[in-house]
Amino acid sequence: MRLLPLLMLIGAGALLALIPQGQPIFGLDHGLFMRVAFGVSFALWFLLGAGRRLGGARVSAVVAGAVTWVALFVGLVGLYSYRREFADLTERVIAELEPGEPQIGAGGEVIVNRRFGGEFVIAAKINGIAASLLFDTGASSVVLTAEDARRAGINPVGLDYSVEVATANGAAAAAEVRLPSVSVGTITVKNVRALVARPGALSQSLLGMTFLEKLKSYGVERGKLVLKGA
Repeated sequence: MRLLPLLMLIGAGALLALIPQGQPIFGLDHGLFMRVAFGVSFALWFLLGAGRRLGGARVSAVVAGAVTWVALFVGLVGLYSYRREFADLTERVIAELEPGEPQIGAGGEVIVNRRFGGEFVIAAKINGIAASLLFDTGASSVVLTAEDARRAGINPVGLDYSVEVATANGAAAAAEVRLPSVSVGTITVKNVRALVARPGALSQSLLGMTFLEKLKSYGVERGKLVLKGA
């Protein structure tokens, strides 16, 4: 049993030799992995020596406590090593609970987190009224559902639905309108050309190019949608 710590160190060294330099081992760089292996080996050596002096019952309590501390240490190291992944997961959970609530970056840019499905659903304002819009560069225009249009002060009844648009459910008829303002975070674009889909034809309003083309820039950076006003 006294050889166990030595065997662990030899095994750790062999693992270092097999894995290319720079590639992490269990999320740890090579130096930190070796320090952890040395620490665990030293702890085992200490516990094995204590076991001979204290007897079986007391050493079991010591071992249980040591295992708890080792598990806590390994867990904290793992959290630190994968902190970016955990942060991204947290942001996606928040995005699901509060879809697309914009954040304002240090340079005034508007940042939106990606949802689990991969899309960006943005909390915007149409004529000052809250609306949820799907970021869609494939849409040539901002497209509103009849319900969002009504909330924004546009009566969908009596509009001229003479424009054909493509939706996920196929072709749909839409009417051309002008929106006094469309806002996302601190960015506001005035007099935006838009379409209102016929009632029941569209389930999600779209943030399309008639808004996006008025921006200084837009794009996905590190999994986040970044919008910069003109």
